[in-house]
Amino acid sequence: MENIRQIVPRETDRNRSSIFRELLHGHRFSVCEEPADVVRAIDVRRQVYRGVCGYDVPVPDEYDKRSWVLLAEHVRSGRAVGSMRVTPRSAGHLEAEEYFRLPALLRATGVVEVTRFAIPPEPRPSSRFFPAVALGLYKLVCQFTRQLRASHVVICSKPERVWTYEWLRSARTGLLARYAKLNNAAHEMLVLDFRQIVKTYAGHPFEELLVGPPCPEVMVPRRAPTLGTATRESRLAVTPAAAGYWH
Repeated sequence: MENIRQIVPRETDRNRSSIFRELLHGHRFSVCEEPADVVRAIDVRRQVYRGVCGYDVPVPDEYDKRSWVLLAEHVRSGRAVGSMRVTPRSAGHLEAEEYFRLPALLRATGVVEVTRFAIPPEPRPSSRFFPAVALGLYKLVCQFTRQLRASHVVICSKPERVWTYEWLRSARTGLLARYAKLNNAAHEMLVLDFRQIVKTYAGHPFEELLVGPPCPEVMVPRRAPTLGTATRESRLAVTPAAAGYWH
């Protein structure tokens, strides 16, 4: 998401909606409901976290057993081009709790954590491709967490990327920790209050995209899928969970 600066619109409000309609065109963003899609999404993470970044981290890991996995696809080629994970606090401790002592407000059942954002390098450079994938995934997060009636979203970011989440109106907590599993890289915890998310994004340059009408490219299931994980590279075990516990 660090390339988001390249596409912050400078046009008038009258022209902005057309930009957003075109921005996600050619991509599809979804919450994985089928085992094969979970495998594809987690493979994107493997490419980025183990291949590109060189992290010696399990892929998948223990949190995938109780998380929803999000997938971004390039429609024409059918390639998986991005993934992200949403972990509900109601299903167990968040990954952030390995490193931070969360206040009671963030240990409640309505809290979710967004982690493992991954977009593989694009062999054909494009100033718009990466931001489109990043923003499409983030819109999916916004729509999906609103459907879940989540109260807060926790995001832990490397310091050099904190500005992105601040720009997306997450609040900095000032809490810093080093993630041993990610080469001891420093991370700061940010929190986005979803209880009044429409008001939060009022006047934001991407207000229409983030909390406006649904986009056909962003596919939100009517009910939260069963939490599950790919436990091996070639096999998938879906862990039963209360898929509708927020409904």
